[in-house]
Amino acid sequence: MVWQRDVDLVVPLWQGGDDMRVAPGAAALARLIPTGGSRLHISVTDGPRTTVDGILNLDIVAETQRQLRDRLTRRDPRRTLTLGGDCTSDLAAVQHLAARHPGMTCYWVDAHADLNTPATSPSGRAHGMPLRTLLGEGHPRMAGDRPAALPPAAVTLLATRDFDPAELDYVRTNRITHIGPDALAADPASATTGRAPRTPAYIHLDIDACDPADLPAVACPTPGGPAAPVLADTLRALHGHHDIVGIGICEYAPVIEHTPERVQALLDALALTA
Repeated sequence: MVWQRDVDLVVPLWQGGDDMRVAPGAAALARLIPTGGSRLHISVTDGPRTTVDGILNLDIVAETQRQLRDRLTRRDPRRTLTLGGDCTSDLAAVQHLAARHPGMTCYWVDAHADLNTPATSPSGRAHGMPLRTLLGEGHPRMAGDRPAALPPAAVTLLATRDFDPAELDYVRTNRITHIGPDALAADPASATTGRAPRTPAYIHLDIDACDPADLPAVACPTPGGPAAPVLADTLRALHGHHDIVGIGICEYAPVIEHTPERVQALLDALALTA
């Protein structure tokens, strides 16, 4: 059965990661996924490549979040699908759904933790900051009027394997659940450990969670990840355990040579195709 949602958001935002290759990923994903009934294409303006308060392209990233929040406020959907773009593409959607569904779990399926702040980020790229923003320690222009959408206990990192030192300290200090690639390979259903069944959950899928040997069409390939079938089984386990209220898919760079069937397998596991 195809997962039902109220609106699809197509967000070709690339400035958060400063890599134009992921912009066409939003449209490519939209072509692979039948519409859920309502599909909105968010306009992302080009602008000068500037750094503000330690964040590269903050003006464009913040303006895109404002547009998304305006759309979400007007429509007030209960379930959303976001097709990005970089990892900042679904920031506003997670904020909206967390307010809509108290107690929502957020599964951050990503090779990277995205837990930096402007002060800790080695690169200044916003796509390394969205999860920390959702946890209440992001730049106010990225966070908008919902500076702490999630508590640390609501977050599970899946397949994450590349941590900056400050991110690792944050994970340990705040006891964020982390289930790495080896654990998922041994048992994909371990992804839901400690989470009550049929409770609301959001899935943020950065395509680079998959091992680049299997799926290299990503902006930041990171070795050591799960093979595509393991990641698909993990996503299927999340769907089987929870009431999925939102999905975001990002960091897909279709211009890079790859096997499209592996992307399709992930979409099938998320119940996005017939």
